[in-house]
Amino acid sequence: MIQPNDVNHVEARDWESFKQKALADELYYQGPGDLLDTPEGRSKFCRLNESGMFRKQDAEYPGYNIYVFNNRGEGMVVKRRSRVDPSLMEDVEYNAEGIEISRSYEPA
Repeated sequence: MIQPNDVNHVEARDWESFKQKALADELYYQGPGDLLDTPEGRSKFCRLNESGMFRKQDAEYPGYNIYVFNNRGEGMVVKRRSRVDPSLMEDVEYNAEGIEISRSYEPA
């Protein structure tokens, strides 16, 4: 199974073969926005990925990352730069169904 961070390690010459492999993966997502933007996508991510920490570039804040702390089949926490106050990090906890259960903030 392709892991979310694998895309960071693909050489340009291998991109097309990587993309074809990704299309066959259960976690491949072609919907609007990001996999983590919908309850269904978050639930799928939580269920199919191992427990651990994942990161990806934050498209809205270049140079910063979004971190996902996954507890396989139990829930996840998504940590990213706050859209309201960029001096804060926003931590959003989701249950296994991808529904938000808490939100907190901490200094960035």
